[in-house]
Parts: sequence; structure tokens; C-alpha cells
Amino acid sequence: MRLNGFTRVICVIFAGIFLMALAANVAAEEKKLGLSGNTVNINEASAEDFLKNVPLITPELATGIVEYREENGDFQVIEELLQVDGFSRTLL
Repeated sequence: MRLNGFTRVICVIFAGIFLMALAANVAAEEKKLGLSGNTVNINEASAEDFLKNVPLITPELATGIVEYREENGDFQVIEELLQVDGFSRTLL
């Protein structure tokens, strides 16, 4: 089946509306689940910053990240967080 120009335009418009609605739904679900945290700089954030802005971080883990950084210097790569006791790959 060949689509004429008008039909193609209508299909593109509907596809755009669908994608915008889908993105809005995903954002709403993330917010409802507490998964839409703010970003933090892992080399500057305090334990309190981690707790306020990073979903799924426990007080123990936030403290562990800061202690590891104080003992070993700034993180060079994000995977270095795996060296923090209790930090797992699923949190990356």
C-alpha cells in the first residue's frame, strides 16, 4: 500500500504525538517511583547531597562514598564506585 503525501504527514503527526505522550508517561512514572533524581558531582557531593538527590542511596552508602573519596582521592571513572563497600553494578 502506497501512502500519498497528505497521509504521510498525518502519520508523522500522530507518531510525534504518540512519542510525546509516551515520554510524558515515562517521566511521570519515574517521578512516582522516585527515580528522577538530580545529578551530583561524586567528587564534591556530601553524604547529605547524595541522600537528597540520588534515588536508592542509603545513608550508609552515601557515607561510604564520601569516606572512600577522602581516603583515596577523587574518583577518576564512575566504575570506581564499585570499590565502595555495598555499592553494586545495578546502582551505576
